[in-house]
Amino acid sequence: MPGVTLEFDAVGALAVINEAAAAMGNPVAMFRDMGEYLLLAHDRRFASQTAPDGTPWQALSPRYQRRKKKNQDKILVLDGYLMNTLRYQASSEELLFGTNRRYAAIHHYGGDIEIAARSQQAYFRQDGRSGEVSNQFVSRRRSNFAQWVTIGGYTITIPARPLLGTSDDDNYALVNIAMKYLLPGTYGPVAN
Repeated sequence: MPGVTLEFDAVGALAVINEAAAAMGNPVAMFRDMGEYLLLAHDRRFASQTAPDGTPWQALSPRYQRRKKKNQDKILVLDGYLMNTLRYQASSEELLFGTNRRYAAIHHYGGDIEIAARSQQAYFRQDGRSGEVSNQFVSRRRSNFAQWVTIGGYTITIPARPLLGTSDDDNYALVNIAMKYLLPGTYGPVAN
């Protein structure tokens, strides 16, 4: 009667199991790889100006876009502080990802900013010959006429432009990173 012989290399399987257990015992390296991936994914998000679900961020208001001195065509980018302060922290317990910029929340979730009424010194240019005062504000340095003005309270509405989060593709990539650590022989070697 013909037979079948099955050989099982327990040493190789045991090595894979030990690697997976070691990765789960100290997942810092896995969390670091995930954090690096998230930095790249969010850089792409700022470049494409889209939310995690792929929807485009609401366009800038024409009035603000005209007033904006730098990066007029970019949403959520004036000097790049918000985009350039995205960071991650990897520990043996968790991966944290976000920014320390307090204004990131109003951009992410949207909302209203209440500006209280106030009085302040306003600076203008006055024509030396006619004595006519311009109706445009100028800097204090360029001014030759100052006047106290009262500015009424008003509300600025910031639309929600979700910037933090993961897409389905990001989730898939993060799971693949985890699988490389949990099953290193199946999903490729772990780069340390």
